[in-house]
Amino acid sequence: MKMVKSFAQKFYRGLLFIVLLAVLMLCTILLITFLADPSRMIETIKATFGIT
Repeated sequence: MKMVKSFAQKFYRGLLFIVLLAVLMLCTILLITFLADPSRMIETIKATFGIT
């Protein structure tokens, strides 16, 4: 039973790490896109969420 607990804990920790990396990658891509063309990025966000 101890081995199963250890495996579950390692699996959970690894999964959290992968999710963290995915979020950081998404934020980095959005930041680079914004820095490349700020006005178009703002227009895209407004069009996506229906902001006038």
